[in-house]
Amino acid sequence: MIASEFLLGARPSVPAGWAPTRRSLAAVFLLAAAASAAAPLPDAPPPAERDRIVAGLHARAAFALPGSGEARRVAEGLERLGAAYLAEGDTGRASELLSEAYALDEGSGLILAELTLCHLRAGDAEAARFYLRLAEQNVSHAPPEIYAVLGDAYASLHRLPDAVTAWDEFLRFGGTDPAVLERLSRARDELAVSRGQRSLEFDHFTVFGDPGVPSEVLREAGESLEAASAAQAPLLGPPPPARQVAVLYAGRAYFSLASVPDWSSGLYDGKIRVGVEPDEMPEALAAVLAHELAHARIRQACGGRAPLWFHEGLAQWSEGRRATVRDTREAARGDAVVSAGALDRSFSRRLTRSEARSSYAQALSLVEHLVALRGEGAVACILRRLAAGGSFEDALAAETGLTEGELFASWKRWAGL
Repeated sequence: MIASEFLLGARPSVPAGWAPTRRSLAAVFLLAAAASAAAPLPDAPPPAERDRIVAGLHARAAFALPGSGEARRVAEGLERLGAAYLAEGDTGRASELLSEAYALDEGSGLILAELTLCHLRAGDAEAARFYLRLAEQNVSHAPPEIYAVLGDAYASLHRLPDAVTAWDEFLRFGGTDPAVLERLSRARDELAVSRGQRSLEFDHFTVFGDPGVPSEVLREAGESLEAASAAQAPLLGPPPPARQVAVLYAGRAYFSLASVPDWSSGLYDGKIRVGVEPDEMPEALAAVLAHELAHARIRQACGGRAPLWFHEGLAQWSEGRRATVRDTREAARGDAVVSAGALDRSFSRRLTRSEARSSYAQALSLVEHLVALRGEGAVACILRRLAAGGSFEDALAAETGLTEGELFASWKRWAGL
C-alpha cells in the first residue's frame, strides 16, 4: 500500500517555491533520495580561488577577538565556503571550515545548523546531536528555514526526537509554514506511540522496531528486505545509495494514528512501515516488506508519474503474488471496473476490505496481462522511461504499441470481465 500524499505525507522535501539560496541549498542534498552531492552554491567562489580566500580569512582571524564584529565577518566568509563544500559533498573540508567559523561566532544558528547537517551527512549522529543541542541552548536567532530542512533530514532517518528538536527551533526562530508545523505535530504524535524503538543496520536498510517487536524479527526483516532488494533489482532497478528506513510496529497503534485502514498491514510514505502481529509467520512479514519495498523503488525512480493501478499491481507482482483468471473473476464479481482511470481512482479513496480485495486483484491481473503480452522486460523499460521524466501513456505506447485504454480493453477480454 502506498500512502496517499495528502493523507500521510510524501518523503520530506524542500518546501515548494524555495529559491536555492546559500542558506538553504547546503541542506537540500540530504533530502534527495539518491544524491551523493548537490549542485554548488550559486554564489560560492570557484574551487581554484578558495584556498587563497581561506588564507586571507585566516590572516584576519588571527587579529579578531571571538564574538567581535570583525570575527563575525570572518566567520561569515568561512561559513560561506564551508556551505559550498557541504553542498558538494565534501564533509571533511566543510566540517573544518564551519568549525573555525563557529569558534569565531558561537551565536550563529546558521553555522550550528550547517555543522549539524555536515555531521549527519558524514554519518556521525552523536556529533550532529551535539551541535543541534548547542543551538537549542545557546542561540537566539537563525534563519528558520534551515531548521525546517534539518528537521526533515532527521525525520527521513527516523530520528524523531532530533527532528522534533529541529522543528521546535524552526518555531522558536519565527517559522510559520503550516506544512512544517503539521510535520512537527505528526512527529510528536508518533513519538507518543513508539518510544523505546531500537534499530539494526544492513547494507541497504536501517530497520527500526518497537520494544514489543522481538530482536529476531528485526533481524529477519532486514534480511528479508536485502533479499527482496536483490530479487527486484532486475525489474525495478538497484537500490539508492542512502539506506532505506523501515519501521516495524508492535500492533496497530501507529496505523490507527495515521488512519490506515484495518485491512492493511503495511504502507510506504517515504519509510516502509509494517505492523507486526505476535503470531505472524516470517513468510507473511517478508511478503509485506517486499510489497512496500517495491512501492519505495517505484516512487524513488518515477516520482508520481506511475498510475496507482500500476503501482499496486507491480508491487504485488514484485512480492511474488500471482492471480489466475478465475481468481480475478471471483474477486471482481459484481465490482469490475470499467476503465483504467476508474481502477486508478479506486486507490485514491478509502476502501472497504471487500473493495480493496477487488481493486488489488484487478490491478495485479492487469500487470500480469501486460507481462504476458510483452514480457517483464517491457515493464522494466516502462519504468526507465518514467524515471527519465516521460509520461506513462508515452512509455506504455513506446514499449507495447498500446494506449492505456487499449491495454485495459485487451485485459478485460482476456479476463472475461
